[in-house]
Amino acid sequence: MINEKALYASIGKKLKAIRTSPSGRRYTQEKLASLVSLERTSITNIEAGNQKVPLHVLYELCNALGVEITEVLPSYNEVAERKAEETVTLGGESYHVSAQIAALVRQTN
Repeated sequence: MINEKALYASIGKKLKAIRTSPSGRRYTQEKLASLVSLERTSITNIEAGNQKVPLHVLYELCNALGVEITEVLPSYNEVAERKAEETVTLGGESYHVSAQIAALVRQTN
């Protein structure tokens, strides 16, 4: 599963890095917002990962910044939910299981 908070935080961080890069267009949040018909506060919130950016707006932001959308999209592994795993031993065999399963096994032993 995707960790949505990590997804939008990653996108926002990458957008900000591109926007403020010395080799980039170096737009202010105000200028970028005006180019894509958003409020400056929306750019602030998107960059902070606090506002979900619709796909069509993400395309507009990337176009305004002169980058391909693939440059701001994280890989699946960067935003995948990390499930805590534990090792349990049953009948002399060790198994890697979720924390919930491990708790159930401990209850029955």
